[in-house]
Amino acid sequence: MKNKVISETEKINSSNEVKEYLQQVRKAKLHINGLQEEIETMKELAVSIGEMNKGEKVMSSVSQDKMAYIICKIEDRMAELKDKVTEYMQLRAEVMATISKVDDEDYQQISYKRYCQMKKLRWR
Repeated sequence: MKNKVISETEKINSSNEVKEYLQQVRKAKLHINGLQEEIETMKELAVSIGEMNKGEKVMSSVSQDKMAYIICKIEDRMAELKDKVTEYMQLRAEVMATISKVDDEDYQQISYKRYCQMKKLRWR
């Protein structure tokens, strides 16, 4: 009986590991989406600061420093985004290759749609 419990526990752990492996694509995509939103917010902030300073005849160095700081942060985030997109594409290709090794074509399609296209499964 004890061996059977251990065997079932190993199956559950293995199943969870597979699921976590496949869900890496989704997590990476969500991280990319978050970075894109953050970059857009920072750009809006930079534009609004620029608009506030337009009416001033002489820009103070403080305003220029704030603008330069924001622009540097945007560039940092854009570099991070580029790296994350590259990682995402590599990870997605790896997961797709793994899914393609499954013998059951229906399971391949379901797994691809669920984990690579991030579609929800709907049962009728």
